[in-house]
Amino acid sequence: MWLRALRLENFRNYESLELELAQGLNFFSGPNGSGKTSILEGVSYLAVARSLRGSNDGEVGRWGEGGFGVGGDVVTGERSSTVVLRFSKAAGKEVTVDGEPLAKLSDLVGVLRVAWFCPEDTWITKGQPAARRKLIDLTLCQLDPAYLSSLTGYRRTLRQRNEALLTWTPDEESDRIVEVWTERLVEYGSAVVAKRLEFVPRFSDAVSQYQSFVAAGDTLSLRYRSSVPLGDDATGAEGRSLEQDDVAEKYREALESRSEDERRRGFTLVGPHRDDLDVRLNGRVLRTFGSQGQHRTAAIALKLGEAAVLDSDGQGVVVLLDDILSELDDERAGALIDLVGGHGQALMTSTRPMAGAAAEDAAGFVVEAGKVERQ
Repeated sequence: MWLRALRLENFRNYESLELELAQGLNFFSGPNGSGKTSILEGVSYLAVARSLRGSNDGEVGRWGEGGFGVGGDVVTGERSSTVVLRFSKAAGKEVTVDGEPLAKLSDLVGVLRVAWFCPEDTWITKGQPAARRKLIDLTLCQLDPAYLSSLTGYRRTLRQRNEALLTWTPDEESDRIVEVWTERLVEYGSAVVAKRLEFVPRFSDAVSQYQSFVAAGDTLSLRYRSSVPLGDDATGAEGRSLEQDDVAEKYREALESRSEDERRRGFTLVGPHRDDLDVRLNGRVLRTFGSQGQHRTAAIALKLGEAAVLDSDGQGVVVLLDDILSELDDERAGALIDLVGGHGQALMTSTRPMAGAAAEDAAGFVVEAGKVERQ
């Protein structure tokens, strides 16, 4: 799949923009603050109905306007679909595909798959577990609608259960309410964990291959760390993973063992919302022992691995590379572009012009002050 055209309306510093994109590499050059990253951000709205830059919808609209619009033509095989997302402060977000409104925003996920890389992605390995869970969840949601449904259900149920724990009093009615939410939490949570356990080994394999490219001689490995005691053979290593029923049984036991503590503290202490992805470089925990350079190359390997997994069924993925050339020398930058090109379409930004063989095949754009010109 790839994006043939992108349209922005009152989006960041673009009053109106329409771009025809190439199926391969699209290279956007220009000074900082010119609007290059905003183009990638617009593409992310077409994929997941939100900004992968981490911005709120209210921050994305052009100053002084009441909302914004993003549209695009997505090509998958021989089929083309027109996706339009509109946001207004009064009505919120709505999405149409070929003119038909989607019942839920989540129905958009998977129509266009994207993998986003920026220099700040070193926080995946340097930061808190939430950043690593987000990487797993975003990838799995784009691959598997059932996972998105389970994750959404889990988050909703977790909020309800935490509210029940916070207002819990020692009586039968309070216990009954907590138990109702506990059973639903186990149902959704076990599905989430089982899918993550199945996913991590193949993700680790892909990441390991790319790590050997970005940092020859170093070995990067991933292992799923669950807050539910699952046993050493169920951590997502060596191709092993537990079935959902087995995870559910162990999850239920873990919640029961922490029930008194949860009632005292007023929130849920066990579950996929507290899990982590253990990232090890040459057998050592990267978050604790890694240098800045090691975090940077690991982040690149993780994002390339994400793109490879998203393209595992051969449908393609749109890779969004924001200012990645600042992290690499010319030789590795060129090799990286070749690797990315093997997965489908790429949109790349840089403050410097593209040089070398890759420039000959790329669609080049110059961006300045919210204006984009094809070279």
